[in-house]
Amino acid sequence: MAIRWHQVRRRRYGCVISLCGLLFCLVTTTSTSAAEWVRVGGTHKYDRYVDMTTIGLWEQKATLWTLRDFRVERAIPRGPYRSVRAKRQYDCHQKMSRPLHIRYYQQAMGQGRVFYAAPGTRQWSRVIPGSDDDAEMKIACRTASASVMP
Repeated sequence: MAIRWHQVRRRRYGCVISLCGLLFCLVTTTSTSAAEWVRVGGTHKYDRYVDMTTIGLWEQKATLWTLRDFRVERAIPRGPYRSVRAKRQYDCHQKMSRPLHIRYYQQAMGQGRVFYAAPGTRQWSRVIPGSDDDAEMKIACRTASASVMP
């Protein structure tokens, strides 16, 4: 029985697609568990955290992932959620911030699958001294600039 070329090609592509799917599942399920979340503030409604492993600096702008972990379930039109992760960027000199990406999770502490994701507004806003954003900015800018210095 001869093996035809299209059968070999189909098997090869099937393996590649399966491998890509497996890698995607591993990345999406383990990214939160590998995070180093540090509590930076919150209110009676939520706790706010930053992921220390995601802090980076580029041209005096620091980026990091933040997490709001709500004490009770909240809702958006797409459904209920317990936590929100946001990738934020901070202008360390101008004291400004902006959201880049937002992900909603139905479980606490950003666990489980993302049930809704959206790009951030990308609009810069002033960081108010003493706010949670201020605490996040100080951590991001201090950590990022310390990693750049020799």
